[in-house]
Amino acid sequence: MLHNSIRIVDNLAEITSHHDRHVLEKSLLKTLNELFPAQDLRLFRVREHASSHELCLLAYCVNSVIVSTDSNPKMLADKSDMSKAISRAIENGDVELSGSEKGEWNVVYPAYDTHGEIFAVLVISTNLVPSASDQRLVYGILRVYSNYLALIEKTQKDKLTGLYNRETLDNEITKILVRQNEHFENEIAAPNDVRRRSYAIKYWLGVIDIDHFKLINDTYGHLYGDEVIILVARLMTSGVIRDDDLVYRYGGEEFVVLLKAPSEEDADLTFDRIRQMVAEHHFPQLKQVTISIGFVEVNGQQSPSDVIGEADEALYIAKQSGRNQVQSYRQLVDDGKIQHPAQVAHGDVELF
Repeated sequence: MLHNSIRIVDNLAEITSHHDRHVLEKSLLKTLNELFPAQDLRLFRVREHASSHELCLLAYCVNSVIVSTDSNPKMLADKSDMSKAISRAIENGDVELSGSEKGEWNVVYPAYDTHGEIFAVLVISTNLVPSASDQRLVYGILRVYSNYLALIEKTQKDKLTGLYNRETLDNEITKILVRQNEHFENEIAAPNDVRRRSYAIKYWLGVIDIDHFKLINDTYGHLYGDEVIILVARLMTSGVIRDDDLVYRYGGEEFVVLLKAPSEEDADLTFDRIRQMVAEHHFPQLKQVTISIGFVEVNGQQSPSDVIGEADEALYIAKQSGRNQVQSYRQLVDDGKIQHPAQVAHGDVELF
C-alpha cells in the first residue's frame, strides 16, 4: 500500500511539473497508463454547441505510446458508439461503462473545470471493469489535472480581457516554427514518404489595432477606453473564428490572432470577417469603432519577433492607407510596397 501511495504521489508530481498544456495532457495519460495499464486511453475536449457537444481528440495512448494532436486535433464522429457513451456520461455527469465490438470496456470519465462544468472526458479501454476505488482514484487525478490547468491558464491570460497574453504568443509561434523546421528536415530525409508530404497545415498571424484609440481615450476617458478594448475582445471570440484559433492581447489597443487556414485567400476572408464584425457593432456613445489588420503566414521566419514584425509592417500600411482594412504582408511585398529583408540583402544596397 505504501509503495502504491508513493507511486501515485510521484505521478502527481510529474503531472504538475509542466507548464505547457499539451505536455500536461501527455503527462496525464502517461500517469494513468502506468497506474491502470489498458488497451488505450483517449482524452477529448468537450465544447457545447447549441443542443449538442463537440468532441475533439487532444491526446491518446496506445501500447504505451503517447501522441498529442495539438497541431491538428481530430473530431469524433457524432454517431460512433464511443461518442454515444461520452454523451451519456456528459448528460449524467458520471462515469459511463459501455462494451466495445472487441469485447473490451470503454470507461468514460467526465472532467470538471473549476466552475463545475464538464470541459473534457477521459476514455479508458480495458478488459477489466474498474473497481469503485479505481474510479475514485481516476477522478482524483482528473481533479488535480483540472485545478492545475486552471492555474496555468490564469498566468497565461490578460487580466482585462481574459485573452491570452503576450508571453504565451511567443511560445506558440516558436512551437509552430520548430514543428515546421522538423517537418522540413524529415522531408529531406524521406522525400518519398507520402505521410510526411501530407503535412499541409498553414498558420497565419494577424496584428490588429483599434483605429483612433487615443482619440477615444482622450474624449471619453481611460475607463471607457478599457470598455472598448473588452468589447472588441469579446467580438473577436464570439464565433467569427474557429474554437482552436487563438486570440491574444498584445498590449494597449493591439491584439494578435493566430489562425489556421488552407490558403492566404481563406485567411484574408477570416480576418476581414473580424474587421466587419467590429465595424458593424454598435458601441455605446460612439457611432462606430473600426480596426486595421496586417497579417502574414507563419512559415520559415527565424523567430517570433520576425513573424510579428512582418505582420506589423502590413498593419502600418493598412493604417496609412485609410484604416478599417486588412493588408497581407506577402501581397504588399509582391506589389513593391514593402521590401522583404532578403531582397534588401541581395539587392543593390551595400551593407559594408
